[in-house]
Amino acid sequence: MRNWIKCSLASVAFCAPWAQADNLSVLAGGMKSTQSDETSYAWTLSYMHDLNEDLAVSFSWLNEGHVDDHHRDGHTFQLWGKTKPHPNVTLAAGLGPYRYFDTTRRTSESRGYLNEHGWGGIFSLQATWQGESNWQYQLRLNHIETPHSIDTNSIMLGMGYQLSPMAFDDISWPGARGRQEVVLYLGQTIVNSFGSELADAAALEYRYAFAPGVKASAEFIQEGETNRLRRSGIALQAWYEPSFFDDKFSVGLGVGPYFSLGKRYRNNRPDEEKKAVSGLITLATSYRFSDHWRARVAWNRTVTSYDKDTDVILLGLGYSF
Repeated sequence: MRNWIKCSLASVAFCAPWAQADNLSVLAGGMKSTQSDETSYAWTLSYMHDLNEDLAVSFSWLNEGHVDDHHRDGHTFQLWGKTKPHPNVTLAAGLGPYRYFDTTRRTSESRGYLNEHGWGGIFSLQATWQGESNWQYQLRLNHIETPHSIDTNSIMLGMGYQLSPMAFDDISWPGARGRQEVVLYLGQTIVNSFGSELADAAALEYRYAFAPGVKASAEFIQEGETNRLRRSGIALQAWYEPSFFDDKFSVGLGVGPYFSLGKRYRNNRPDEEKKAVSGLITLATSYRFSDHWRARVAWNRTVTSYDKDTDVILLGLGYSF
């Protein structure tokens, strides 16, 4: 486990120096399954970094809506080729892996469900229009193929904002090397089942900055109780969290193990106490409103091997020192 954490931190540290120009966008639209011709909604939250005038990389969260026996979403990592046929217009094509999380039924006759995890590929085309301001208007087409799940096409329209990150050699700003933070969160747990059961959630987190944009955290999470699950535990995560606007605003991605203890339920009754080591993937953003205080939003996805994935959405208040 110690080597796994070191490797995660090293990977994050390797990526950090590339953050020179970025944009954050939200798009929404529709999706169609190529197997069944069913349609649903689709939306994505996307963070893109320009490597140079012709290349970019992106990380996105994609929600593909609900079709029969498939409630699927996941993360995409893409390399983009770009061209500018007009000073205000950028055309891009992106290709990369898609790590999906799919809520499916155990059998066609059963009311039970499975949390299936797998890999696929995503190919995207995007058109972006940007005027004199930092705001962008985007149109994106996605095609996804997977060997063990459905294949889909989606079209989405949305807006983005061009960001200017802090210099990574500037250690004077509040998020620089050695900075620590304690965050108290409150929020809600959503079970990844067809019923999407809800529970109150809370968490207490400690964060440490090894360098600008490179952090680690330890967190106690209480996911609450539903008629399917009661669970709490400790999560350890490595973070890439660049800051913008003189460290007023940040966006981040955290990954790591989640050591949990909880009760599983069958037929709305406690079945067994279960210890487990799962994964935790977190998308986060923050706003610093004073030298020491910061508001935070964290969207946690627990990734289990026993069909009890959850989304834990938290609002927090952090004190840094």
